[in-house]
Amino acid sequence: MDNNKLNLNNLPSSPGVYIYRNKSNEIIYVGKAINLKKRVSQYFLRDDALGPKTKTLVSQIDKIETKVVGSEIEALILEASLIKKHLPKYNSLMRDDRSYIYIVVTHDDLPIIYSTHKSNLPTNADVFGPFPSGSDVKSLLKTIRHIFPYYTKKHPKTECLYCHLHLCPGPNISKALYKKSINKIKKILNGKFLLLRRQLVTEMNANSKQQNYEQSLLIKNQIDSLDYVVNGWRNLNNLFSEINLDDDVSSRSLQELQTTLAPYLPVKKLHRIECYDISQFGTKYFVGSMTVAIDGKLDHTQYRQFKINTKYTADDQFMIREVVYRRLQHPKWGTPDLVIVDGGKPQISSIYPIFPTSIGLAKKLETIVIKNDKKFVEINLPQNSSALNLLKNLRNEAHRFANRYRKKLMLLGSI
Repeated sequence: MDNNKLNLNNLPSSPGVYIYRNKSNEIIYVGKAINLKKRVSQYFLRDDALGPKTKTLVSQIDKIETKVVGSEIEALILEASLIKKHLPKYNSLMRDDRSYIYIVVTHDDLPIIYSTHKSNLPTNADVFGPFPSGSDVKSLLKTIRHIFPYYTKKHPKTECLYCHLHLCPGPNISKALYKKSINKIKKILNGKFLLLRRQLVTEMNANSKQQNYEQSLLIKNQIDSLDYVVNGWRNLNNLFSEINLDDDVSSRSLQELQTTLAPYLPVKKLHRIECYDISQFGTKYFVGSMTVAIDGKLDHTQYRQFKINTKYTADDQFMIREVVYRRLQHPKWGTPDLVIVDGGKPQISSIYPIFPTSIGLAKKLETIVIKNDKKFVEINLPQNSSALNLLKNLRNEAHRFANRYRKKLMLLGSI
């Protein structure tokens, strides 16, 4: 660990974790970066770009410490362990159960692995985290599953879709073999990459000596994949993209969005934003989804899914209208200040009579489409716009959530 009394020139240009301490030597913030020197320097060289809470954090930094690691994935794991250990004051929304994500490995005979929030953690399981970014966790689990396939829920007696994609162990795996695989996953989640690699090399050589060449080749592929993950992983988009605390980023995106919409829509606040999308396949599977952002932050607990009841042919506009109408029959969910639909003029026209404070987001150029009386207004924000990023995140989540529900119905229909 390097101790730097705010001497930024001595910071390493390597992946790792940075730790801020105040004058009382308390750890007040922990973050991760691909390039520690470049990331930490941004806090002190871009004061005009910092939000108010981030400025407050910077004003209290008395000492900077860094821990250099070999890769981005190691930085992610180390960051989570340090946040769990020290509970830094300024780590964004540390005390909000809905903000941080945990990875759960159950104690079942055939353990299940999934991610969840603190409020939903089981009492009898191995828990890893907290992880500040849900997208980081998604990338991490997806990458691990390609190396060591695992169950995300109790498996049916027949093969599932993920079996064919080699992401699921299948219905007939031995418990002993599967638990060995789970223990290897735990080593990754505990940051024991070198120990795991040595174990895999030993297993590969042992199988080779026993002329079990197929199993030896399988383990070699796992070693190659692990080496790639440790030495060249580039899926953690949030390692260097933003230096502000979450509250500041959310506040800035909402302010920009409200300023953009103000000339056309009577939006006085943007506390609750909802986004809708439709997913369909053939003539049988039609579903819709609703995703929610509260004060600029995605709230997965309030997502909803809908099976289309009144249309049996492809008609996005009709289906969007049905979903929004059905949603408004649930006042207990809260009242949306703004509704977003995936699409342009046809989609907006379909729900405008139901909810005038609505906008569309057309995918091709990420164009914001607004209906103002009988006219349409189209707005193209810069690609680095924080307001546009908020809209895209909500839209992408709605698309993902709808597709997941449709695939689930298709899978159930095929069993």
